[in-house]
Amino acid sequence: MAALAPRLESRGVRAPVVGPPGVLGGLGTQRGVVDVPDRPAPLPLLRARRALRPWTTDADVVHAHGLKAAAVVTTGRHRPPLVVTVHNVVLPDAGRVGPRIGSVAATAVLGRADRLVVPSSAVLEGLSPRLHQRCRIVTPVVNAPVVDRPASEVRSAWGIPEDAPLVVSVARLHRQKALGDLLEAWRRVAAELPSARLVLVGDGPERSDLERLAGPGVSFVGAVPDAADELAAADLLVVSSLWEAVPLVLVEALALGVPVVSTRVGIAPAVAATDPTVTVVDVGDVAGLGEAILARLRLGASVLGAPVGDRTTPGLADWCDPDSLVDQVVEVYRELV
Repeated sequence: MAALAPRLESRGVRAPVVGPPGVLGGLGTQRGVVDVPDRPAPLPLLRARRALRPWTTDADVVHAHGLKAAAVVTTGRHRPPLVVTVHNVVLPDAGRVGPRIGSVAATAVLGRADRLVVPSSAVLEGLSPRLHQRCRIVTPVVNAPVVDRPASEVRSAWGIPEDAPLVVSVARLHRQKALGDLLEAWRRVAAELPSARLVLVGDGPERSDLERLAGPGVSFVGAVPDAADELAAADLLVVSSLWEAVPLVLVEALALGVPVVSTRVGIAPAVAATDPTVTVVDVGDVAGLGEAILARLRLGASVLGAPVGDRTTPGLADWCDPDSLVDQVVEVYRELV
């Protein structure tokens, strides 16, 4: 929303953002407060609906981001056409680790929407087939990351030499991210490249368990508000997740010219098909993950430690142009107006 709303406004589309306090995380201007309830209890939904009503009275389209926001909009009897962005689903091979968008209640809410914007074909496949006709695949619009600190400063803070191969993972320390697989794969990497370092940026409920699994060359640095500096200092980003809709950190890494090794989740396969700096491996393939990391580090040896702007990569614009993505969203609105 923080990236989409101002771009819509620049096209003459009035797009005030309303939602829970701080919904934009300080990245944009929020016009109103609507406390979207965590659970679909009747009274909180009614309160949220009343708070939303002044914003929808003259609207041509309402765009709800997520299932909970959609539930607020669909509680009203009279409303403008509704677009819902569906962020993620549980995929068949993902385990029970995410929101069950395919449940009866969720399908009922989404069934009241006029259009569904889904971020990838993987999310589309996880939805009820009866919803597919209303779906449009549009990758989320992401602001380009801004680097404030040089890589040498970040590496120095972590105690990592500038010439050491540096692999970074930016993720919540949760079983969805399968960081245990990454740590297991790292054992082979460390055995063949003893100077290589792995830094896990993030925090979460599995931190203590993961710290016990960690071998040589692994550091945990906790969560950061914006990981652009940490990504820019890396020679390689690894995404080891069991499932993702759109791993935004992958998008940010490409924008910074950082190669990526990712499991076959979300948009990663589509990106890899057009971008040689992205390697995908099957979910759960620990040996393949380790080999892909080693191969990428060996391939990138000539540019390790080079300034971000000097790294050879097609980057974000070759496959994910923000202006084009906003145009696609506007076209969804036009279908309804």
